[in-house]
Amino acid sequence: MNETTLSGTYLLEMSKGVVILDPYLYLLFHLLSHALLGAVIAYCFLPRDTWKNLIICLCSGALCGIIPDIFGDRSVAPWSHSILFTPLLALGIAYLTKLFYKKTSFKLIWGSSILSVLFGHLFLDYMGHDLPAFYPLSDKSYIMGAITLGDPWIWFPLIIGLGLSVFLRIKPKLPVVTSILFILVYLVFRVISKEIIEHKVQVQHPVPEKSYIIVEPNSHYEFPLDPRKWLEFRFRVISPHFSKVGDAGILGEKSDNLFWYDFYPVAFEINLSRGKYVLINSQNSKVVLSVTKEWKEAGSNFIQGKYDGNIFTYKETTNGQWEEVIPQ
Repeated sequence: MNETTLSGTYLLEMSKGVVILDPYLYLLFHLLSHALLGAVIAYCFLPRDTWKNLIICLCSGALCGIIPDIFGDRSVAPWSHSILFTPLLALGIAYLTKLFYKKTSFKLIWGSSILSVLFGHLFLDYMGHDLPAFYPLSDKSYIMGAITLGDPWIWFPLIIGLGLSVFLRIKPKLPVVTSILFILVYLVFRVISKEIIEHKVQVQHPVPEKSYIIVEPNSHYEFPLDPRKWLEFRFRVISPHFSKVGDAGILGEKSDNLFWYDFYPVAFEINLSRGKYVLINSQNSKVVLSVTKEWKEAGSNFIQGKYDGNIFTYKETTNGQWEEVIPQ
């Protein structure tokens, strides 16, 4: 599936009837999510008894939240997105913060900075996309894929919580702690939703060979303006011969319908790349059938589909391969 390309100016476009955010505005929300989560973590630990200290606290936490991306993305600087380098990244910011907090323990500042990097950036990245968590000891990428970074259900509660905490004199930590708890509950809900959808898809869309089910946010390719759209998922079933794609809704209520169903007469290879399963064409055949019909007859599986304006029919053989059925 190709990612949708959008215009670079501050415009709203229509894609499949959905109002879409400009990608640069989406990128702003992406960074805002990291900065806000880092800032609210720092707010829970660092002094904020004066306006000066409050600004220092929030700036320190926000910088911790975005610092891994300052050195480059995961492909350019994988070390900056590794848990093993988190204390080192936080050390520099903690040192700068200590220059303003003369009476505050450096251990407290450094510990707060580590938490802001770890949860404000790395944990949020893991929930959204691949993360080289143990680089350089391992090149393996880890991914939950439960959200799209820039999700308004992340940054909007943080803005509300932080705004209330700044101006609330009684129990000032309560709003930010509440916003953090909301986000944790939301992320748990997203993970559970993925599991429910995966089970439904496995039952509704079986294939006659080993397959993998990918469930990811439906906002992974487009960035809808309507926050309700960010709650929906999209699924894909891939195997060496099949690729099925459909919208899943929030809890799999749409997963019985497909908007893309392809069949590959010559098997593709399936590789694990950056935490995701991807199809790689290892042979010369470029034939891809858009499936229109499938059935079972005399114990054999049949597939019929269109390619280049023509109808083709294939039958599965005993060795798991597929051969074309020539009309008599």
